[in-house]
Amino acid sequence: MRLPDVHKAALLVLAVMLTAGTWPVLAKTLLPPGAEMQLRAIHHRHVAAHRVPDPAFLHALAAPDLLVIDSDGQWLDRAAFLASLPTASPLADVAYDEVQVRMFGTAAVVHGTLLGHPHTGDARRVRCTDVYAWREGRWTWVHGQRTRIANAVAAPASMQAPPSAPSRWRGSDPVGDDATVLAALNEQYVQAFRDADAGWYDAHLAPDYRVVSGDGSLQDRAAALVYFAKPVFAESIAAFPLDKVRINRIGELALIHAENAYTLKDGRQGINRYTDIWIKRAGRWWCVAAHITVHTPPA
Repeated sequence: MRLPDVHKAALLVLAVMLTAGTWPVLAKTLLPPGAEMQLRAIHHRHVAAHRVPDPAFLHALAAPDLLVIDSDGQWLDRAAFLASLPTASPLADVAYDEVQVRMFGTAAVVHGTLLGHPHTGDARRVRCTDVYAWREGRWTWVHGQRTRIANAVAAPASMQAPPSAPSRWRGSDPVGDDATVLAALNEQYVQAFRDADAGWYDAHLAPDYRVVSGDGSLQDRAAALVYFAKPVFAESIAAFPLDKVRINRIGELALIHAENAYTLKDGRQGINRYTDIWIKRAGRWWCVAAHITVHTPPA
């Protein structure tokens, strides 16, 4: 398996412990110096489990509050995910590329592209986002989302700056406890899409924001602002409701999962499911990532 971005040193240090299925207990509340390397080694084995089934490892890795959005948009909690594990690998080989590990205190977000080669059929490219939490002296897996990359999707879109500065947002942020504020920010996020209000996004997307769209394309903050300024809703969507919202606090991060069962102006209906990842910095919440997966294509 080809994993070019994984630190070989971390794999050597942790190989014996991980092969034996044991977990090193370091610090319970603060990340020790080797925690990121440990995470990279654990994630390496996590990816390898796509090729060689490793149910014991995944049982140990999966947190009680694990939520997975599979590539078909299905929501899987811990029990459903573990029940879905195959007994034999459907893949002859797996490659993992474009790996980025982002540390946020005692939580980490890992982005990457998975290339699977089935025993029969064409290779599949999947954009992945995984979230890990440091709990009781070890890493646990709390969230995973997969989106298949359409054949027409090119390399990740990245721009130095938007072609023009968005209009300044003049609204006000919600107040209250974190749960209340996050729920309101999620509603504002969706409303800003309906209104093509790039100013709202400019005021709430972190500098390191990145988004995976339903076709598997990847955009950074600047490219996303260009998209959000387009009147997509006004031109092509009749209804774009927000439903099934759930919020999970993971250390310094907050994960917001929700569903958009939309209707296009030509009458076709579809369902997208998404995860937005927020972090609180200097007393204010910022969106650092978004990931969308198609559950039901418009038909």
